Amino acid sequence: MKRDGNLSTIYYKPGDSILAGDIVAVLDNPASQKDITFLKDRLLKDYPVVLSPDTLLTEFPLNLNLGISLQAAYNRFLEEYHNLILENTLGYNQIKKQGLLQNIDNQVSILNSKQEEFQLMEKSLSISTENIKRHRQLFEKGVISKFDLENVELEFTERNRQYSLLKQQMIQLQADKDRAKNNLEILRTSEERKLSLQEAELVFAQQNLLNEISAWEYKNIIKSPVAGRLSYNQVWGEHQNVEEGEVVFTIVPYMRKDLLAKCIVPVQNAGQISRGQKVYLKLDNYPYREWGMIKARVNSISEVPSRETVPSYVVYIDVDSLVTSYGKELNIHQELIGTAEIVLEEVTLLKRIFYQFQQLWTT
Repeated sequence: MKRDGNLSTIYYKPGDSILAGDIVAVLDNPASQKDITFLKDRLLKDYPVVLSPDTLLTEFPLNLNLGISLQAAYNRFLEEYHNLILENTLGYNQIKKQGLLQNIDNQVSILNSKQEEFQLMEKSLSISTENIKRHRQLFEKGVISKFDLENVELEFTERNRQYSLLKQQMIQLQADKDRAKNNLEILRTSEERKLSLQEAELVFAQQNLLNEISAWEYKNIIKSPVAGRLSYNQVWGEHQNVEEGEVVFTIVPYMRKDLLAKCIVPVQNAGQISRGQKVYLKLDNYPYREWGMIKARVNSISEVPSRETVPSYVVYIDVDSLVTSYGKELNIHQELIGTAEIVLEEVTLLKRIFYQFQQLWTT
Protein backbone atom coordinates (compact mmCIF):
# COMPACT_ATOMS: atom_id res chain seq x y z
CA MET A 1 0.00 0.00 0.00
CA LYS A 2 1.09 3.58 -0.66
CA ARG A 3 -0.59 4.95 2.46
CA ASP A 4 -2.66 3.98 5.48
CA GLY A 5 -6.44 4.00 5.07
CA ASN A 6 -9.70 2.11 4.76
CA LEU A 7 -10.74 0.13 1.70
CA SER A 8 -13.91 2.00 0.80
CA THR A 9 -14.65 -0.07 -2.33
CA ILE A 10 -13.49 -3.48 -3.59
CA TYR A 11 -14.61 -4.26 -7.13
CA TYR A 12 -13.60 -7.93 -7.39
CA LYS A 13 -13.88 -11.11 -5.34
CA PRO A 14 -11.10 -13.65 -4.69
CA GLY A 15 -10.50 -15.80 -7.76
CA ASP A 16 -12.04 -13.27 -10.19
CA SER A 17 -10.32 -12.79 -13.53
CA ILE A 18 -9.10 -9.24 -14.12
CA LEU A 19 -7.23 -7.41 -16.86
CA ALA A 20 -4.12 -5.30 -16.63
CA GLY A 21 -5.07 -1.77 -15.50
CA ASP A 22 -8.38 -2.77 -13.90
CA ILE A 23 -9.23 -0.97 -10.66
CA VAL A 24 -9.25 -3.57 -7.88
CA ALA A 25 -10.04 -1.32 -4.91
CA VAL A 26 -10.24 2.33 -3.78
CA LEU A 27 -9.08 3.76 -0.49
CA ASP A 28 -11.38 6.00 1.52
CA ASN A 29 -10.91 9.66 0.47
CA PRO A 30 -13.02 12.85 0.14
CA ALA A 31 -13.10 12.74 -3.68
CA SER A 32 -15.39 10.74 -5.95
CA GLN A 33 -13.54 8.12 -7.96
CA LYS A 34 -16.39 8.13 -10.49
CA ASP A 35 -16.10 11.89 -11.06
CA ILE A 36 -12.31 11.71 -11.37
CA THR A 37 -12.55 8.88 -13.91
CA PHE A 38 -15.12 10.89 -15.89
CA LEU A 39 -12.83 13.94 -15.90
CA LYS A 40 -9.75 11.93 -16.88
CA ASP A 41 -11.56 10.27 -19.78
CA ARG A 42 -12.81 13.66 -20.98
CA LEU A 43 -9.31 15.19 -20.80
CA LEU A 44 -7.61 12.33 -22.63
CA LYS A 45 -10.13 12.24 -25.46
CA ASP A 46 -10.47 14.80 -28.26
CA TYR A 47 -13.26 16.75 -26.61
CA PRO A 48 -15.14 19.24 -28.82
CA VAL A 49 -13.92 22.80 -29.16
CA VAL A 50 -15.80 24.96 -26.68
CA LEU A 51 -17.09 28.23 -28.14
CA SER A 52 -19.03 29.71 -25.22
CA PRO A 53 -18.92 29.74 -21.40
CA ASP A 54 -22.24 27.87 -21.26
CA THR A 55 -20.89 25.08 -23.46
CA LEU A 56 -17.77 24.91 -21.30
CA LEU A 57 -19.83 24.18 -18.20
CA THR A 58 -21.70 21.49 -20.12
CA GLU A 59 -18.52 19.73 -21.16
CA PHE A 60 -16.75 20.28 -17.82
CA PRO A 61 -19.34 20.58 -15.00
CA LEU A 62 -18.68 22.56 -11.83
CA ASN A 63 -20.29 20.02 -9.50
CA LEU A 64 -17.58 17.33 -9.78
CA ASN A 65 -16.41 16.03 -6.39
CA LEU A 66 -12.61 16.12 -6.83
CA GLY A 67 -11.15 16.83 -3.42
CA ILE A 68 -9.02 19.82 -2.42
CA SER A 69 -5.84 19.34 -4.49
CA LEU A 70 -7.61 18.25 -7.65
CA GLN A 71 -10.26 20.97 -7.32
CA ALA A 72 -7.58 23.68 -7.36
CA ALA A 73 -6.03 22.26 -10.54
CA TYR A 74 -9.49 21.85 -12.11
CA ASN A 75 -10.41 25.47 -11.31
CA ARG A 76 -7.25 26.70 -13.00
CA PHE A 77 -8.02 24.57 -16.07
CA LEU A 78 -11.53 26.04 -16.30
CA GLU A 79 -10.15 29.57 -15.84
CA GLU A 80 -7.61 29.18 -18.66
CA TYR A 81 -10.26 27.65 -20.91
CA HIS A 82 -12.62 30.53 -20.15
CA ASN A 83 -9.86 33.04 -21.02
CA LEU A 84 -9.32 31.26 -24.33
CA ILE A 85 -13.03 31.53 -25.09
CA LEU A 86 -12.91 35.26 -24.40
CA GLU A 87 -9.95 35.62 -26.75
CA ASN A 88 -11.95 33.92 -29.50
CA THR A 89 -15.21 35.78 -29.00
CA LEU A 90 -16.12 39.33 -30.06
CA GLY A 91 -14.27 41.75 -27.80
CA TYR A 92 -12.31 45.01 -27.85
CA ASN A 93 -9.77 43.75 -30.39
CA GLN A 94 -12.50 42.49 -32.67
CA ILE A 95 -14.29 45.85 -32.55
CA LYS A 96 -11.01 47.66 -33.21
CA LYS A 97 -10.27 45.33 -36.13
CA GLN A 98 -13.72 45.93 -37.62
CA GLY A 99 -13.12 49.68 -37.33
CA LEU A 100 -9.78 49.43 -39.14
CA LEU A 101 -11.30 47.31 -41.89
CA GLN A 102 -14.13 49.82 -42.35
CA ASN A 103 -11.62 52.68 -42.41
CA ILE A 104 -9.58 50.92 -45.10
CA ASP A 105 -12.70 50.31 -47.21
CA ASN A 106 -13.71 53.98 -46.92
CA GLN A 107 -10.25 55.18 -47.92
CA VAL A 108 -10.18 52.81 -50.91
CA SER A 109 -13.56 54.18 -52.02
CA ILE A 110 -12.40 57.79 -51.62
CA LEU A 111 -9.15 57.03 -53.45
CA ASN A 112 -11.06 55.53 -56.36
CA SER A 113 -13.25 58.63 -56.53
CA LYS A 114 -10.25 60.93 -56.27
CA GLN A 115 -8.47 58.92 -58.96
CA GLU A 116 -11.27 59.63 -61.41
CA GLU A 117 -11.24 63.30 -60.40
CA PHE A 118 -7.46 63.37 -60.76
CA GLN A 119 -7.64 61.95 -64.29
CA LEU A 120 -10.16 64.64 -65.28
CA MET A 121 -7.95 67.28 -63.67
CA GLU A 122 -4.94 66.04 -65.65
CA LYS A 123 -6.90 66.38 -68.92
CA SER A 124 -8.14 69.85 -67.92
CA LEU A 125 -4.62 70.93 -66.97
CA SER A 126 -3.27 69.62 -70.28
CA ILE A 127 -5.90 71.62 -72.16
CA SER A 128 -5.10 74.74 -70.08
CA THR A 129 -1.40 74.31 -70.87
CA GLU A 130 -2.09 74.22 -74.62
CA ASN A 131 -4.51 77.13 -74.27
CA ILE A 132 -1.98 79.38 -72.55
CA LYS A 133 0.66 78.57 -75.17
CA ARG A 134 -1.77 79.58 -77.91
CA HIS A 135 -2.75 82.80 -76.14
CA ARG A 136 0.90 83.77 -75.63
CA GLN A 137 1.52 83.36 -79.35
CA LEU A 138 -1.56 85.50 -80.09
CA PHE A 139 -0.34 88.13 -77.66
CA GLU A 140 3.10 88.25 -79.33
CA LYS A 141 1.37 88.78 -82.66
CA GLY A 142 -0.76 91.53 -81.14
CA VAL A 143 -4.00 89.71 -81.73
CA ILE A 144 -5.10 89.81 -78.05
CA SER A 145 -4.46 92.26 -75.27
CA LYS A 146 -2.29 91.70 -72.23
CA PHE A 147 -5.44 91.70 -70.10
CA ASP A 148 -6.82 88.70 -72.02
CA LEU A 149 -3.49 86.88 -71.61
CA GLU A 150 -3.40 87.55 -67.87
CA ASN A 151 -6.92 86.13 -67.48
CA VAL A 152 -5.86 82.90 -69.24
CA GLU A 153 -2.67 82.69 -67.14
CA LEU A 154 -4.71 83.19 -63.95
CA GLU A 155 -7.08 80.40 -64.97
CA PHE A 156 -4.08 78.11 -65.69
CA THR A 157 -2.51 78.92 -62.30
CA GLU A 158 -5.77 78.06 -60.50
CA ARG A 159 -6.10 74.78 -62.35
CA ASN A 160 -2.48 73.89 -61.59
CA ARG A 161 -3.04 74.71 -57.91
CA GLN A 162 -6.14 72.47 -57.80
CA TYR A 163 -4.17 69.71 -59.52
CA SER A 164 -1.35 69.91 -56.96
CA LEU A 165 -3.83 70.01 -54.07
CA LEU A 166 -5.70 66.96 -55.38
CA LYS A 167 -2.43 65.10 -55.87
CA GLN A 168 -1.42 65.89 -52.29
CA GLN A 169 -4.79 64.66 -51.04
CA MET A 170 -4.35 61.37 -52.87
CA ILE A 171 -0.87 60.92 -51.40
CA GLN A 172 -2.27 61.56 -47.91
CA LEU A 173 -5.17 59.15 -48.47
CA GLN A 174 -2.78 56.44 -49.68
CA ALA A 175 -0.58 56.98 -46.60
CA ASP A 176 -3.62 56.76 -44.32
CA LYS A 177 -4.70 53.55 -46.02
CA ASP A 178 -1.21 52.03 -45.68
CA ARG A 179 -1.10 53.07 -42.02
CA ALA A 180 -4.49 51.46 -41.36
CA LYS A 181 -3.35 48.24 -43.07
CA ASN A 182 -0.19 48.22 -40.99
CA ASN A 183 -2.19 48.73 -37.78
CA LEU A 184 -4.53 45.94 -38.83
CA GLU A 185 -1.59 43.59 -39.41
CA ILE A 186 -0.06 44.51 -36.03
CA LEU A 187 -3.42 43.91 -34.35
CA ARG A 188 -3.81 40.53 -36.05
CA THR A 189 -0.26 39.49 -35.13
CA SER A 190 -0.80 40.57 -31.54
CA GLU A 191 -4.13 38.76 -31.45
CA GLU A 192 -2.59 35.56 -32.84
CA ARG A 193 0.25 35.82 -30.32
CA LYS A 194 -2.15 36.28 -27.41
CA LEU A 195 -4.28 33.41 -28.68
CA SER A 196 -1.23 31.18 -29.00
CA LEU A 197 -0.07 32.05 -25.49
CA GLN A 198 -3.54 31.41 -24.09
CA GLU A 199 -3.71 28.05 -25.85
CA ALA A 200 -0.33 27.18 -24.32
CA GLU A 201 -1.60 28.18 -20.87
CA LEU A 202 -4.59 25.89 -21.37
CA VAL A 203 -2.31 23.00 -22.37
CA PHE A 204 -0.15 23.57 -19.28
CA ALA A 205 -3.24 23.69 -17.05
CA GLN A 206 -4.60 20.50 -18.62
CA GLN A 207 -1.29 18.65 -18.15
CA ASN A 208 -1.05 19.84 -14.55
CA LEU A 209 -4.57 18.56 -13.92
CA LEU A 210 -3.70 15.17 -15.44
CA ASN A 211 -0.58 15.00 -13.25
CA GLU A 212 -2.68 15.71 -10.16
CA ILE A 213 -5.11 12.98 -11.22
CA SER A 214 -2.21 10.53 -11.63
CA ALA A 215 -0.90 11.46 -8.17
CA TRP A 216 -4.38 10.94 -6.69
CA GLU A 217 -4.70 7.54 -8.39
CA TYR A 218 -1.26 6.50 -7.12
CA LYS A 219 -2.27 7.24 -3.53
CA ASN A 220 -5.89 6.09 -3.52
CA ILE A 221 -6.43 3.46 -6.22
CA ILE A 222 -5.15 -0.12 -6.38
CA LYS A 223 -4.81 -1.26 -10.00
CA SER A 224 -3.86 -4.61 -11.43
CA PRO A 225 -0.41 -4.46 -13.09
CA VAL A 226 -1.04 -7.65 -15.09
CA ALA A 227 -3.92 -9.84 -16.21
CA GLY A 228 -4.66 -12.83 -14.01
CA ARG A 229 -6.65 -14.12 -11.04
CA LEU A 230 -7.14 -12.02 -7.94
CA SER A 231 -6.04 -13.31 -4.55
CA TYR A 232 -6.69 -11.58 -1.20
CA ASN A 233 -3.88 -11.13 1.33
CA GLN A 234 -5.24 -10.65 4.87
CA VAL A 235 -8.24 -8.77 3.51
CA TRP A 236 -11.79 -9.71 4.46
CA GLY A 237 -13.85 -7.02 2.81
CA GLU A 238 -14.66 -3.34 2.44
CA HIS A 239 -14.03 -0.73 5.15
CA GLN A 240 -11.09 -2.71 6.46
CA ASN A 241 -8.09 -0.67 7.59
CA VAL A 242 -4.80 -1.31 5.77
CA GLU A 243 -1.34 0.05 6.46
CA GLU A 244 1.34 1.53 4.23
CA GLY A 245 3.60 -1.15 2.76
CA GLU A 246 1.14 -3.96 3.45
CA VAL A 247 0.48 -6.49 0.66
CA VAL A 248 -3.29 -6.33 0.18
CA PHE A 249 -3.89 -8.21 -3.07
CA THR A 250 -1.90 -10.57 -5.26
CA ILE A 251 -2.45 -11.08 -9.00
CA VAL A 252 -1.57 -14.56 -10.23
CA PRO A 253 -0.73 -14.21 -13.95
CA TYR A 254 -2.33 -16.57 -16.46
CA MET A 255 0.78 -17.08 -18.53
CA ARG A 256 4.26 -17.56 -17.12
CA LYS A 257 7.08 -17.44 -19.61
CA ASP A 258 9.71 -17.52 -16.85
CA LEU A 259 9.37 -18.61 -13.25
CA LEU A 260 11.43 -16.69 -10.75
CA ALA A 261 12.16 -17.54 -7.15
CA LYS A 262 13.66 -15.31 -4.50
CA CYS A 263 15.38 -16.38 -1.31
CA ILE A 264 17.03 -14.63 1.63
CA VAL A 265 20.59 -15.68 2.45
CA PRO A 266 22.52 -14.61 5.58
CA VAL A 267 25.69 -12.62 5.04
CA GLN A 268 27.79 -15.49 6.44
CA ASN A 269 29.21 -17.63 3.59
CA ALA A 270 27.22 -15.61 1.01
CA GLY A 271 30.45 -14.87 -0.82
CA GLN A 272 30.53 -18.46 -2.11
CA ILE A 273 27.29 -18.01 -4.05
CA SER A 274 27.71 -17.37 -7.77
CA ARG A 275 25.60 -17.34 -10.92
CA GLY A 276 24.71 -20.76 -12.37
CA GLN A 277 24.98 -22.78 -9.17
CA LYS A 278 22.38 -25.51 -8.72
CA VAL A 279 19.48 -24.92 -6.33
CA TYR A 280 16.96 -27.39 -4.92
CA LEU A 281 13.63 -25.90 -3.84
CA LYS A 282 11.52 -27.52 -1.13
CA LEU A 283 8.01 -26.07 -1.19
CA ASP A 284 5.83 -25.93 1.92
CA ASN A 285 2.67 -26.48 -0.16
CA TYR A 286 4.14 -29.65 -1.66
CA PRO A 287 6.19 -31.54 0.97
CA TYR A 288 9.36 -32.70 -0.74
CA ARG A 289 9.32 -36.19 0.85
CA GLU A 290 6.09 -36.84 -1.06
CA TRP A 291 6.42 -34.61 -4.13
CA GLY A 292 10.17 -34.21 -4.50
CA MET A 293 12.19 -31.03 -5.06
CA ILE A 294 12.25 -28.45 -7.88
CA LYS A 295 15.57 -28.02 -9.65
CA ALA A 296 16.71 -24.45 -10.32
CA ARG A 297 19.80 -22.28 -10.82
CA VAL A 298 21.14 -19.06 -9.27
CA ASN A 299 20.49 -16.08 -11.51
CA SER A 300 21.94 -13.20 -9.47
CA ILE A 301 22.58 -11.93 -5.95
CA SER A 302 22.05 -8.45 -4.57
CA GLU A 303 25.22 -6.39 -4.29
CA VAL A 304 24.30 -4.71 -1.00
CA PRO A 305 22.92 -6.55 2.07
CA SER A 306 19.72 -5.42 3.75
CA ARG A 307 19.88 -3.20 6.84
CA GLU A 308 17.59 -5.35 8.95
CA THR A 309 18.37 -6.84 12.35
CA VAL A 310 20.03 -9.81 10.64
CA PRO A 311 21.82 -8.54 7.52
CA SER A 312 21.18 -10.71 4.48
CA TYR A 313 21.38 -10.83 0.69
CA VAL A 314 18.57 -11.48 -1.79
CA VAL A 315 19.31 -14.29 -4.25
CA TYR A 316 17.22 -14.54 -7.44
CA ILE A 317 16.72 -18.03 -8.84
CA ASP A 318 15.61 -19.19 -12.29
CA VAL A 319 13.15 -22.10 -12.36
CA ASP A 320 13.23 -23.95 -15.67
CA SER A 321 10.58 -26.57 -14.99
CA LEU A 322 7.85 -27.45 -12.50
CA VAL A 323 8.61 -31.15 -12.77
CA THR A 324 10.02 -32.35 -9.43
CA SER A 325 12.84 -34.78 -8.77
CA TYR A 326 10.13 -37.44 -8.39
CA GLY A 327 8.81 -36.74 -11.88
CA LYS A 328 5.65 -35.02 -10.66
CA GLU A 329 4.52 -31.77 -12.32
CA LEU A 330 3.30 -29.09 -9.93
CA ASN A 331 0.36 -26.87 -10.83
CA ILE A 332 1.15 -23.52 -9.23
CA HIS A 333 -1.77 -21.11 -8.79
CA GLN A 334 -0.25 -18.75 -6.27
CA GLU A 335 2.94 -17.53 -4.69
CA LEU A 336 4.65 -20.36 -2.84
CA ILE A 337 6.94 -20.36 0.19
CA GLY A 338 9.64 -22.85 1.01
CA THR A 339 13.38 -23.33 1.48
CA ALA A 340 16.21 -23.34 -1.02
CA GLU A 341 19.37 -25.45 -0.88
CA ILE A 342 22.17 -23.88 -2.94
CA VAL A 343 24.90 -26.30 -4.04
CA LEU A 344 28.08 -24.30 -3.52
CA GLU A 345 30.45 -27.03 -4.73
CA GLU A 346 29.91 -30.51 -6.15
CA VAL A 347 32.32 -33.06 -4.61
CA THR A 348 32.66 -36.85 -4.62
CA LEU A 349 31.66 -39.08 -1.70
CA LEU A 350 35.35 -39.69 -0.91
CA LYS A 351 35.95 -35.93 -0.61
CA ARG A 352 32.96 -35.59 1.71
CA ILE A 353 34.37 -38.29 4.00
CA PHE A 354 37.76 -36.57 3.82
CA TYR A 355 36.21 -33.22 4.85
CA GLN A 356 34.66 -34.88 7.91
CA PHE A 357 38.02 -36.38 8.99
CA GLN A 358 39.68 -33.01 8.27
CA GLN A 359 37.32 -31.32 10.73
CA LEU A 360 38.21 -33.96 13.38
CA TRP A 361 41.91 -33.39 12.85
CA THR A 362 41.58 -29.59 13.08
CA THR A 363 39.62 -29.83 16.33
